[in-house]
Amino acid sequence: MRNTDPFEFFSTHRDTIFRICGIIGALLIVFLILRAIAMRMGGWKAAWARVKRELAVTRNAFAAPFRAWFQHQRRLRRLVHHLGAPLTWRDAERALVRARQEAAPARPYAALVDDREVTVLLADSSEAGTWTIDRTELPAVTPDPDAVRPVIVALGASEDGTGRAVFLDLATGPQQFAIEGDQRAAAALLQAIAAQLDVRLPAGLVTVAEGVHRNHQGEPVRNAYRAARETEPHFGLAPVLIATELPDPLPVELSAPPSADLTVPRVIVTGPGRGHVRRLLADRHSRVYVTGTPLLPFFDALGRALARVLPHIPPVLPPAPPTGNAASDLFEEAEGQEQQQTTLVKTRKAEPEEVPLGRSAATPLESVADAEAGETSAGPAADATAGTAPSTTSRSPQP
Repeated sequence: MRNTDPFEFFSTHRDTIFRICGIIGALLIVFLILRAIAMRMGGWKAAWARVKRELAVTRNAFAAPFRAWFQHQRRLRRLVHHLGAPLTWRDAERALVRARQEAAPARPYAALVDDREVTVLLADSSEAGTWTIDRTELPAVTPDPDAVRPVIVALGASEDGTGRAVFLDLATGPQQFAIEGDQRAAAALLQAIAAQLDVRLPAGLVTVAEGVHRNHQGEPVRNAYRAARETEPHFGLAPVLIATELPDPLPVELSAPPSADLTVPRVIVTGPGRGHVRRLLADRHSRVYVTGTPLLPFFDALGRALARVLPHIPPVLPPAPPTGNAASDLFEEAEGQEQQQTTLVKTRKAEPEEVPLGRSAATPLESVADAEAGETSAGPAADATAGTAPSTTSRSPQP
């Protein structure tokens, strides 16, 4: 190496030397630029923290759609599992009645059901506000001396990771239930609640106004409210009106404080209510917040789950029959309605073939098609928008 001529060495390796110098110069320029940016951010430590934060945000942005899809599928499976079992509905009803007796004067208004236990949420409670019982400890028959049977509807799955089914009791609290928030999500939740009430309550108790479902031609809200107001209660269950707005001017009975008068219909609407209202706030992420309560379930999979299990949802059980003449009157009313329904069935058999009104075996299939179409167009958040078109004239009351 000592005898090597430096000019000859440089001439021989000139391209390599220039390449290395160019790389070093480029690295130096990049370093100086990064140093200038880092100094602007407050130093190397602050700059590195920001880089890590931006990388995490980018990773979450790409992974969020896949994670949301998997969570949606998991909630769908859990809701189909719970809502498709009639025992789940019965356990929720029995737990609410039992809690009303044991946790008095607190008032139960919701139930969370999993495979092992039922947790009842209590209002006006000075303690924790919950009452829990193992499902195996619930009696087969729960006496109800107040003769107020819970009318529960599913709101979705809890967000705590347990996948519990969340049920809200519509028989307690104000006569009005207002679903507010995102317009599309509120409409989906209203359709899901309407489908449940239509299949659970006796025929004729549910009146659906125009605009609730695209496949149901309802009447204007004032006519629909008048029809619901003239509907007689059945087995201690009040009539229900489902609409997209309240009648104007607001009827006096709807602005009055909550009462036990069963002739006043329960009203479920979208948009802001007036008077004494229980508000349900639905957001664009398909979560519903029942104001004044800790309930915040996801209902993105509720529409598809109901479309699959709607034929298996049990009707609302009437209160335990009283003693004496009232019991005989109750059973005579049920027997007369059953005979009337039998006569109608015989008359329909004698008529020419026609498509019957109200519920039919094709309703769940139509619901599934609507739900799948909604999911294809708008993702999991639109699943509940394709609820089952409610009807009011097809099923006889069940005791």
